[in-house]
Amino acid sequence: MATSKLLFLDWRHIQCGHLRWLTADGQALGVGHPPEPPVPLCAEPCRVPHGIRLEAQRAGTTGPVDGWKGWGRTIFDQGRYRSWHFEIHGHTKLGSGAAAHRTAYDQVYVCGVASDDGYAWKEVSRCRVKVGAQRGFDGVTFFIDPAAPARERYKLVYCAHFPVGAHDALVQAYLARPAHHRDPRLSWDRRYGMFAMVSPDGERWTSCDTPFMLHPSDTDTTVLWDPVLARYVMFTRMYREDRRWIGRAEAQDFHDWGPVLPLLWPSLAEPPDRDLYLNGHSFYPGLPQYQVMFPMVYHRFTERSDVRLCTSSDGLAWNWVPGGPVIVPGRRGAWDSEFLGCGKDLMPFGPGRIAIPYSGTPYPHKYPRFQQVWDAWNLGWAVWDEDRLCAVVADETGEFWTQPVVPDGRQVRLNCRVPVGGRIRVGVEEASDRGAAACDPIAGVDGLCPVTWNGVADHGVPAGQAVTLHLELRRAEVFSVSFA
Repeated sequence: MATSKLLFLDWRHIQCGHLRWLTADGQALGVGHPPEPPVPLCAEPCRVPHGIRLEAQRAGTTGPVDGWKGWGRTIFDQGRYRSWHFEIHGHTKLGSGAAAHRTAYDQVYVCGVASDDGYAWKEVSRCRVKVGAQRGFDGVTFFIDPAAPARERYKLVYCAHFPVGAHDALVQAYLARPAHHRDPRLSWDRRYGMFAMVSPDGERWTSCDTPFMLHPSDTDTTVLWDPVLARYVMFTRMYREDRRWIGRAEAQDFHDWGPVLPLLWPSLAEPPDRDLYLNGHSFYPGLPQYQVMFPMVYHRFTERSDVRLCTSSDGLAWNWVPGGPVIVPGRRGAWDSEFLGCGKDLMPFGPGRIAIPYSGTPYPHKYPRFQQVWDAWNLGWAVWDEDRLCAVVADETGEFWTQPVVPDGRQVRLNCRVPVGGRIRVGVEEASDRGAAACDPIAGVDGLCPVTWNGVADHGVPAGQAVTLHLELRRAEVFSVSFA
C-alpha cells in the first residue's frame, strides 16, 4: 500500500541499523561461521541513527468556551463538532462525580449539542430517559458504533451504582473471578456497573437496565470499535496499590466483555504521589495507524495536574513520548490554573491545525465542592499545528534512515523547523543521484518544505517501488515526511 505521510511520534519509521565487521581489505564477515583463523576486524556503522531524540510538543491553549455544560467528550463529525451529556434535575455539571451520588433520579435527559466552530454551542436534541435504581453516574462518554445494528449505532456509556437485589447473579460471577481480574472497589455491597443507552440517530435514546460489564469506571472511559482487531476496546480507570492506573478491556460482543487488564501505570521515575487520572485516547485525524493518549498525571501533593503524551501503533503496546507535559495549568488566577484534564478525539481545528478539548478549574482537585467550585469548571482547546505533536530533534548533528515505504507521490516534503544556522539534507538510498550530498540544503524554515536535489523535486525512484530516506540534521527538528 502506498504511503502518503510519516509522522514521527515514536521510532517506528526510523531504522535501528547495525554494525558491519570488516577485515583490513574491506571484506564484511557475518556472525555465523567466519573463516579461520581469526583476523583483526573493525566496525562500520550501517544506517545506525545517532544524535537524535524525540520531544513531545507543548500545545497552545485557548478558552474558556462560553456556555459549557459539563460534557466529557467532543467529536468532529459530519463537518461540525458534536457532543452528548446528561442533564439531571436541571444540572449538567452534576451529571458526573461525587455530586451525582446524592439521590435517585426521575428527571434525566440525554442532551445533544453541536457547534460549527468549537466555541458557540447549541442544544440540538433532548430525550428523557429512565434509569431505574441506578445512581451516581460517572465516567460518562459516547461513541458512534459502526459494527452495531442501525438501532444501536449511537451509544452513550456510563458507570453507575445499583443496589443489592439487582443483578445479583452478575455480581456473584464477578466476585468469583481471580483477584487480579477484579477491582477491589467492587464488592457485594458496593456495586458498580457499566451501562449503555443506545440510539439510531443521536436523538432518540433507550436505556439498557442490565450492565454490559461490572467495573467501577469512575471519571474516565473510552469505548471504541477497532476495525483492525474487529473488536470493541475500552480504555478505563483501574485502581492498584491505591493509585489510579489506565486499564484496557476487549469484547467481540458489546454485551460480553473480558477482564480489565493493566495498560499504563505511574512511572517509577516519577515521585510516588502520582496517579494516571485520565486516558485521553485518540486516533490521529485521517491516519488511524497512529494512536495517541493524553494521560492526565495527578499530583497528590498539590492536587494539581498536567497532561502528557503516549503513542502506540496497535493500541496494545504504549510508550511515553519524552519532552515533559504537553498541556500545563494556566497562569495563577486563570480559569485553568490548578487542575486540568484532557478530553478525547484529536480533531481538525481550522486550516492547518489540530486540537483536543481540555477542562480546567482554578481550584485544587479535592477542594470542597461548593456550588461555585462546580461552576468554575470550564472547557477550552489545546491546539497544535497540524502533524506537530512530536519532533525528531538534533541538538547538534545527527542522522537517521527511514524504513522503506512505497510513496504515493513524486515529491518529498518535510514538516520541519530549522534555524538559519541549522540545516537538513535528505538522500534517497534507491536513487544514485539523489544522495544527501546532492540535496539542496534546507535552512531558515518553519513549516512544510519541499525537498529538491540540484533543483529537481522528483525523488527519482520508479513508481510502485519503495524508497528509503536518509536525513542529515544539524540543529533541526523534523515532525513528519509527506509525499505529493
